[in-house]
Amino acid sequence: MNRFLIGFIIGVALFHLLDHLPGLRWLSVVLTFPLLWRFKPLHPLVAMAAGAGWSLLNASLILHHQLPLKLERSDLVLEGVVDSLPITQGLLSRFQMQVTSLQDENGESVELSRIQLSWFGATEDLSIGDAWRFKVRLIRPRGAQNPSGFDHEQWLFIQQIQAKGYVRDWAGNSQLESDRLPALLGLLRQRIAKAIDNVSDKPEAAALLKALAVGDKRGMDGQAWQTFTRTGTNHLIAISGLHIGLVAGWCLFTGGWLWRRSARLCQRLPALKAGALFALLGAAVYAALAGFTLPTQRALIMLVATLGALILGYRIQFGRSLLLALFLVVLVDPLAILSRGFWLSFSAVAVILWSIGGRLAPWRDWRQGIQVQLSVSLGLLPLLILFFSQISLISPLVNLLMVPWFSLVLVPMTLIGLPLLVVPAVADPWFSLLLTLSDVTLQLLEWCSLQPFAMTDLAQQDLLLLWFVLAGCLILLLPAGMPGRGLGLLLCLPILFASAERPARGEIWFTLLDVGQGLACVVETSNHLLLYDTGPGHGDRTAAESVIMPFLRSRGHRKIDTLIVSNGDRDHAGGVESLTQSIPTRQLLAGDPEMIDGLAEACLAGSEWRWDGVYFQILHPAANVAYKERNNRSCVLKIESDDWSILLPGDIEQAAEDALLRVNPQQLRSDLVVAPHHGSNSSSTAEFVTAVDPQWVLFSTGYKNSYGFPKPEVVERWQAQGARLLNTADSGAIEFRLVAGEVEPKPRLYRELNQRFWRQGDGDSGNYLRSE
Repeated sequence: MNRFLIGFIIGVALFHLLDHLPGLRWLSVVLTFPLLWRFKPLHPLVAMAAGAGWSLLNASLILHHQLPLKLERSDLVLEGVVDSLPITQGLLSRFQMQVTSLQDENGESVELSRIQLSWFGATEDLSIGDAWRFKVRLIRPRGAQNPSGFDHEQWLFIQQIQAKGYVRDWAGNSQLESDRLPALLGLLRQRIAKAIDNVSDKPEAAALLKALAVGDKRGMDGQAWQTFTRTGTNHLIAISGLHIGLVAGWCLFTGGWLWRRSARLCQRLPALKAGALFALLGAAVYAALAGFTLPTQRALIMLVATLGALILGYRIQFGRSLLLALFLVVLVDPLAILSRGFWLSFSAVAVILWSIGGRLAPWRDWRQGIQVQLSVSLGLLPLLILFFSQISLISPLVNLLMVPWFSLVLVPMTLIGLPLLVVPAVADPWFSLLLTLSDVTLQLLEWCSLQPFAMTDLAQQDLLLLWFVLAGCLILLLPAGMPGRGLGLLLCLPILFASAERPARGEIWFTLLDVGQGLACVVETSNHLLLYDTGPGHGDRTAAESVIMPFLRSRGHRKIDTLIVSNGDRDHAGGVESLTQSIPTRQLLAGDPEMIDGLAEACLAGSEWRWDGVYFQILHPAANVAYKERNNRSCVLKIESDDWSILLPGDIEQAAEDALLRVNPQQLRSDLVVAPHHGSNSSSTAEFVTAVDPQWVLFSTGYKNSYGFPKPEVVERWQAQGARLLNTADSGAIEFRLVAGEVEPKPRLYRELNQRFWRQGDGDSGNYLRSE
């Protein structure tokens, strides 16, 4: 049985590495595999085929209905039910809906089941279970594709979201009659969250309590998540196995104690088994309050397997329970295997079970708690390096204090306080104390996170070094007294001293990151780093945090030598503040320095410098010329090596292009250019295109952006010049490694390199792709 479960899980995992979805005809092939079951050596193969077949069926059902390309950005009339906790930031609300009806302008039905919407200037407070009619514009579930960082497109697939878009202003937008019964659980969660807000005057502390009570993390801002990440305490904020296990333990003890008060009840059912039933009920209620997230599912399934064995009188095998929980989770939701939390959650439990049953004596005192915590930190090390390219050095120490604090104080007090919310006279003093404790907790965590030794970044390494780390950690987790454990430490050390790959002297590594409708370019030389623009930013959501910083960490960069912000528009300067707070920046130049909070120097024509055999020159704007249009004040940068040149013109329009042509049209000649103003028709005049005469033109645009960039006329002009075109909307991040003596540079297109079957293929964007 164990071999079948393991084979099934492996089959599910391998299926989700495919870059294209096999046809359903393959299911008929899979269905023949049970005929091989009588051959015992083939059992693992049959199990893997079963896992792959189940995943194929699940994925096909999700991807069967897609928004037709011709209806993207078209007006559609939607009727549906809100089925997620709405996230509100200022005037913007984001939420997910189950679709009951979707029609185009001709009244034709469109088959979709779940979508994600944004509503700017929402006229009503949204609640789970509300039914609405909206006029919407939708696109397919597309997300930015970059090396490292958060994969939004994969997250949309895991959530089974088939389209995303926004609500249009329309007189017919209205709330409909709805059946609230299916949404009672979600409404309860939302009302508990609102009740906690009502008794709180400390938003940050209230956000922590809402996360612990009902799994509502909407109030956590970027700064809070950075604090939890740097201290390694994210797992304490998300309701997981630790929290579910605590509730189960309390219910087991309390239920058993109450059961023992009655001799008659004990004669019918032993108190221990009755306590186990109470534990399962309490754990299920808490998991429901958390929204049945993946960690709570895993914990609940493990409890059912473990306590179910106790109730039925079977021997409890924790390893078998973990394997069964793993199997049941991927059976219920095969997409769970794509989640980082899936691997971290199950790995943590596996390490705990190993450390307790493998080499630690039965639980005796606090020293065993230290051993378990150190084992978990060590066991998760390879995954943390693989997923995040960084390690919290103070995590073991902080968790030694915070795990018991959350387990014995914050979580139980929060849950005890929930029924008190119906009696304000009692709830106010209780939550006043609880909010104070939460606030002190957050302040302590923030202080720890600000220590210079709190976190270390590791460059993205090759798989060989990661295998060394994995082998080293497994050796170090062997029981005490086993010979050769010191070898484990030696195997882990190389990754701490390994350096990232760097360009040779005179080479340029240029990466145009995929930041949607915005711009962010990374220029690397052998010993220096330049960042041109920081991408868009809105509130706590910035491309600097989600795209740029993960990329820089993966490349092993710990400082920016020069940051150039071409202009002050939010799609170029939206991440400046976040970026400068996250990484030391030696020099900051800007086309609109007055808009960068006085931190920047003016970017002026004539500035030049040389790094590692690579020449940098500012071509625009001139100090003695003023432009009314902000775009024309953009900082224009020319980069040259012995063999290659790059032109970064920002958002300049015709007036600035004409000025550059008057000064010296020859200096504009470049092998690679990022199209001015994302391909707007106000830029890329015929004269400018002729002067630049590039091999490659790169566009940085959002998928199906509302501006229609790049404009067809602009594309035609660059194509007529003989240039080849690439667009981040189609290709994801684009990287060129410009090496001396190379005849023709070959771009690395991240969407192509990271292709998976659920991603939209090349050419689906409707924008113009490469022309060769």
